[in-house]
This record gives sequence, structure tokens and C-alpha cells, in this order.
Amino acid sequence: MGAGRSLKRMGRLIGAAGLLGLVVGLLSLGLGAAVDGAAALFAAQPGLGWAMPVAGFAAFGLYRLLRVDFSWSTARVVKAAREGEEVPLRLAFAIIAGTALTILGGGSVGKEAAALQMGVAASGPLRRLAAPAQRRLLAPAAMAAALGALLDAPLAGIVFSFEVMRKRPAGPAEVACPAVAALVAWGVARMGGARLLPGSFPKAALVVPDEVLPALGLAVAVGLIAAAMARVFCGALHGLRRGLARLGAPLFALAVGGAATSLGLGYAEVFGYEGLRAYCGTGAAQIAAALAGDAPWWGFAAKAALTLLTLAGGYKGGEIMPVLAVGACLGAAVGEGACALAAMGGAAVPCSSGLAASGALPAILGFSAFFAACAKCPLAAGVMAAELFGPEAAAVSVPAIALAYLCSGQRGLYPTAIALRDDCGARRGVLG
Repeated sequence: MGAGRSLKRMGRLIGAAGLLGLVVGLLSLGLGAAVDGAAALFAAQPGLGWAMPVAGFAAFGLYRLLRVDFSWSTARVVKAAREGEEVPLRLAFAIIAGTALTILGGGSVGKEAAALQMGVAASGPLRRLAAPAQRRLLAPAAMAAALGALLDAPLAGIVFSFEVMRKRPAGPAEVACPAVAALVAWGVARMGGARLLPGSFPKAALVVPDEVLPALGLAVAVGLIAAAMARVFCGALHGLRRGLARLGAPLFALAVGGAATSLGLGYAEVFGYEGLRAYCGTGAAQIAAALAGDAPWWGFAAKAALTLLTLAGGYKGGEIMPVLAVGACLGAAVGEGACALAAMGGAAVPCSSGLAASGALPAILGFSAFFAACAKCPLAAGVMAAELFGPEAAAVSVPAIALAYLCSGQRGLYPTAIALRDDCGARRGVLG
């Protein structure tokens, strides 16, 4: 009887996880369509950049209309999932519309972290399909499904759900639930045509035997620089949010952040820097440019600045894709500098052959390392690199990811993040 009851509970959980994956996959396609449509409209109508504050006010009004607290963010959703707090279903629809409005006004946000909010919100009504003791597993499963579907990396989504929740799996059910949800959502997204970038990533060997040492040296350099950049980025984000919070109502923060973004874009065009507009949006275009070796050396700074203004102002959307874009552009810049310095000294460089010649290797290193440093999820970063770029890229990324994570300090994007190390080794403590 006991074994039969356990099997029945497991069957109910797997069924609920599969249904959750289907729902999250469909919602992810809807989110992607809304964001892509808004991005296309912004590209066709450059004047919409001046309407950034209006987009923020519209999102605020929509949240009020749906009776959703405007303070719901990815960080708050992650914390709520960890503590068993209920996330309102209405948030799923609010975050889709809010993200599209931010993109329409020229904000720098992504879809992936927004999908995490959407997925956890959608998991609420499905909890009663699982046994009471297993209902808490659906929220992290929704995170795995959302990230796996939109990043085209279901295994990374599964690992991320454990890392961001700071919880080790205690049994087969805790692994099976996010695995089923992530794989189903990923399959739905793939059938719907969702991809992180158009086309596919190159997965051929990035490093030939005589280039192993220079490539590892580049990985170390990218990891250390990504850690320093993560400290600056996360510190600036927390500082700006605290400063704008002192203004009082969220509308004031939206006004300041939106006006600063609009003025920045407007004056960039006046002074001949039209290229800054390309750094609005999710960041997928910047990742593609960095992988192709076409990103300017200052691209990471432009993307980081626009992302900080957007997120600190309280605009709705995700932070994962912009962080990946900043990292890819940062890695490409470091690689370009390393190649220039090595060429001046007549040394062998890891950009002398194969895919690395296009800038792909440094960009991949930055992509993985900066995400690990900001999200405090090094295992997910490594798995994501393997899924998107292949095992060779993941192997070379290990030193960069490890150093970026260990040296990035305590501040991260999410309140559940482990603050393991500071100053590359001084133990400070662990959260959770």
C-alpha cells in the first residue's frame, strides 16, 4: 500500500509538472511575441524613445487595474517561492504587458527573468493537482520551465532553479518535477519557433591543442574583469534603487529613470551617437554582434548603463538577458584588448584560428562569467555554456566562471544569492 501510494503521488506530481510546462511554454511564446512586436515597433518609430516615462506610467496603471502590487519583481518572486508565499496569477498577465511596454519605450530589459515571474504566478492554480506535501515543488519547477524555454537551455533552467532557491534536491521528486516542466516547456517553445538568437550557435571546437594555455589565460582575465564589473553593476543597481526609492511613490522613480533614458537616447542622436539606440531592448542583438566579433569595445558600458537606468527606475522586465549581453560584450572587449597587446608583443593569441578568430571565444567567456557573478549561479552558467555553445566552450569557461563567482562579492541580482566569498577568498557568510 505504501509503495502504491507513493507511486500515485509521484504520478500526480509528474502530471502537474507536465501541465505546468505546457502552460509556461505557451505563455513564454506569448511573452516572446509581445516583446518582439514591441521591439519591431520601437525600431520602426525611433520617436517612441521619448515616450519612456509614459510607458512606465502605463505599466503602473495596468498593475493598479489588475490589482497587482507594483513592487513585484524577479527578486521578490524568487524570495516568495523560497518562503512558500503565494504569487498572484494576475502577475503573469501584468508582467507580459509591462515588459512589452518597457521595450516599446526603449528600455533595456529581457524576457527571461520576466518569464520567471510569469511562470511562478501561473504555477499557483496548478498546485492543487499535486499532493499537499509536494505543492511547494511547482514554483521552482516553473522557474526551470521558464528559463529553459526562453534560453533554449532546459538543463540550465533545472540547475538554475536549485541554485537560485539555494536548495539541494532531497529526493527523486524534487529532481523529476523541474526536469519534466523544463523539458515540456522547452519542447513547446521549440515547436513554436522560440530561440535565444536567430539561427544556431557555433559548437565546433573553440580551442586547438597549441592554443590551450593562451585560451586559459584569457579565461582567467575575463573572469577577473567580469567579477569587477559585476561588483560595479550590482552595487550601482542597488544604490540607484535605494536613491530613487527615497523619492516616495514608484511614479517618481519611473519619471526619473524614464526621463534619463529618453534624454540619453535623444542627446546621443544629436551628437552623432545613433548607435546607442541599438543597445535598447533585450540584448539578443548585442550577444549576436559580440559572438560575431562586431561589438564595439564600449558596447558593454552602453548596455550596462541603459539597463541600470531601466531597472533602477522600476520598469518591468527581466535582467537576465541584458546581463548576458553585457557579459558577452565585455568578453569581446577583453578579447580584443588581449589580442592587441599580444600582437604588439609578438606572442601567440587565442584569436588566431577557428571560431575564436571571430571573437566568439572571449564573448562566450564573458557571457558565462558575468552571469555567474551577477546571479551567483555558477553551475547554471556552466551548463548554459555547454547547451548553447558546446562542451569545448563550457570547459574553457570553467576558470572564468569560477573566478567571476568567487571574486564578485556579496551583492547579486537576487536576495537568495549565496554570498560565499569577498575579495577572492575572504569568507563572509552564506545566505540560506
